[in-house]
Formats: sequence, structure tokens, C-alpha cells
Amino acid sequence: MSETLVVRLRASDTGLAEWIVVDDTGACTQAPAAGPVAGAAEHASGRRVVCLLPSTRVLRTRADLPVRNQSRLALALPFALEDLLAEDIDDLHFASGMRHTDGRISVAVIRRTHLEDCLALLAEAGVAPKAIFADSDGVADLVGTTTILLEDTQVILRDPGGDAVAAETDGLDALLSLWLTQTRPASDDSTTPPRQLQIYDATTDGWPNSVWEGLQEQVQSLEVRRLPDGALARLAAGVVVSPGVNLLQGRYATRSTFASYWPRWRLAAALIAALGLAMLLNAGIDTWHLKRESAALETELSQAIGHTFPGSAAQDVRALVDQRLQAGGPQQGLATGRQFLDTLRTVAGAVSRTGNARIEALNFRTGIMELTLRVPSADSLDSIRKLVTEGGQLNAEIQSSNAEGEQIQGRIRITPAGKPGEA
Repeated sequence: MSETLVVRLRASDTGLAEWIVVDDTGACTQAPAAGPVAGAAEHASGRRVVCLLPSTRVLRTRADLPVRNQSRLALALPFALEDLLAEDIDDLHFASGMRHTDGRISVAVIRRTHLEDCLALLAEAGVAPKAIFADSDGVADLVGTTTILLEDTQVILRDPGGDAVAAETDGLDALLSLWLTQTRPASDDSTTPPRQLQIYDATTDGWPNSVWEGLQEQVQSLEVRRLPDGALARLAAGVVVSPGVNLLQGRYATRSTFASYWPRWRLAAALIAALGLAMLLNAGIDTWHLKRESAALETELSQAIGHTFPGSAAQDVRALVDQRLQAGGPQQGLATGRQFLDTLRTVAGAVSRTGNARIEALNFRTGIMELTLRVPSADSLDSIRKLVTEGGQLNAEIQSSNAEGEQIQGRIRITPAGKPGEA
């Protein structure tokens, strides 16, 4: 599970901050700490960094703009909110967020000089945030319940389904008066929903109970919870689980680099590298085996050439065979082929006339044919010999005769007439 380092700046001119590390669910994995901003940089390695700015410096509102294109929306936002702002829009930075069900868009507005001072402070300390939010974005939106986060320097109020409103702590009474007098929107059944108030007191000494006792008579339910360790853990959990409007847009948008992606991809890169190395090793082993087999084949080929063509040096086998075949000339090759066909014709006639005889093997070389036959009896074998020599062109000699069951396997050697003993 990935972790996020949440750094909350108190003010850019003090150089002080507090920070905490949380996981994707908002659970704290490293206790909160405070000090110079540079101290937070020691915990940034391998973690996503998010920065929170004081909500009293950031205006959170909504704008009704039908524009969908992000670049056109950025151009239209300043003019859509110009009448609501007392400052020159050229001195302000506008950032857009999600579009709500009513079609309006969440907007955050901050003075450019303040944002640039914060970015300079973070850069000097070695902190590179991926997102910057107002700390009021960390106050959770609770269904049917208004939430107040009270600190020593500021108070944040958030109605259900609305944007957070921030003021200095001294303005708490005025903020509560406005909240109590504002008209409550009717629910789906046309009834006015009850006022339910959840207060988180993160001040150092805690507000006296008398303040809340006077307020309890004006609401249907009131719950006060003390946060003795401060509000950072709750704000960090809220902004990680449900982010608000990221101020790093337009000219302040972060530029992705290879180094920023490396921590997430290094495992995949290592696996790919290991796979590539394994493939290279496998290819090397296959090449080594093929070379050994090729060398063995070369040795066997040389031995076969030496046995088949004694006295010949190893060379191209095809060329050597062609050379030997053509050594006697084309006429000699043609005469040998004709002699083979004539002999085969005579043998086929003799076997067919004998009956129940068949040729099992035949070998013809240098004009001599050797037959292996299977016949019913020794007389049948001798009959074939006589039929082969009947024309006077061939000589035939029975070389062997072996009984196998009720049949005889015999061998006959046939030579041209006049060469009875040639091999």
C-alpha cells in the first residue's frame, strides 16, 4: 500500500510546518511532527507528497460554467468570479475541481504571490509536492451534519454538501450566528432538516463548555470532540481519501519526470530486465549446443566422405557426388540405366510366371543385380533362375536357400552373360 507525506504550512514567512505520513485509507503510519519545513523533506523519499495551505488564504467557492474543455475553463473562471472578488483577477490564481450534480464546478482562488512564496519555501527545503490543497479540504463532508474544526488560529465550518468556510478563531461567534440565521434548504420531502453539529476542538487549552451549552439550545444535536494532538491527522486523512481542488494547475502544474515514475515502475523494470537476461542466457546456451552439434556433424560427414570416397579430401558433398556421377560421361550413365531396366523386366517376367513368389529386396550395382525372394519351394527358386537365363543375355546363380516355415527365402545373383563370376 502506498504512503503519502502530508505537509501543512503554517505561513510562508515563518518557514515552519507540521507533517504526517498516512496510507491510502488515511490511517496514520508515522506520527505527526513539527518544525522547519526542511525536516519534512527527510520523510519524502518513496512517498507521494501533498501540501496543505492555511484555508484563510484560499477562497473555496463554486462557479456555474457550462464549459467542458479544461483550457477554456481556465480562461473563463476569472471572469465568471470577477464580480465576487475585491482584488484584481490578474493578481489571483484560479484552480478548478470536480463538477457537482447541479452542474457547478468547485473552484479554489489564491493570491499568486502567496502561492509562489509557498512554492519557493518548499523548493528551498527540498520538498516537491504533487498537489497543494487548502487545509479546509481535509474537513470531511458528513451527510446531514455540519462540521466545525476549531484551532488556535482559525476555524473551519462545512455544511453537508457544501464547501468549507474559514475564518480566524476570533470570528467564531459571528460565523455561528450566520450559520444559525441562514435558510436551511428543504429536503426531498419538503421538510426542513434538523440542525446537527459536530465540533472538533483542536485548540491547545480547549474551549469552555459554557460556549457549547449556550449553542445546544439552538440545534437538534451537538457533539464536541477534543483533538489534543492537533487537527493534522484528521485533515490528512480527509484530503487523501477525498481530495479537494489541487492548486497546482496551469503555470504551476507539476511536470512529470522519469525520476518521479521510477519508484512505481522499478519492480516491473527489474522483472523485464530479469526476463531479458534469462532469454539471452537461453539463446546463448542454445547457440552453444547448436555449435557442438554442428561440429559433431562435420566430423561424421568427414568420416562418411572418407569411407564412401577413399582418398578424397573433405569438400562440398554435392559437388563431390556430382563429380563422381559425371566421371563416366553421360553415355555410360545412360547405358547403365538401360541395363538395369532390361534386367528388371526379365526378373519381373520370371517371378510372375512362377506364381506365389515375391521379391523382398533388390540391389543393383555396376551391372550386377542381387535379389532376395520368398517362394513356396526350392523348385520354384530354381525355376526363377532358369527363366532369367532363358534368353541367353543373363547369368543367374542361387547363392542361398533357407527354409522359413512352409516357404523358402532365397538369394539369386544375376550378371550379364559372359561374366558369371564377376562381383
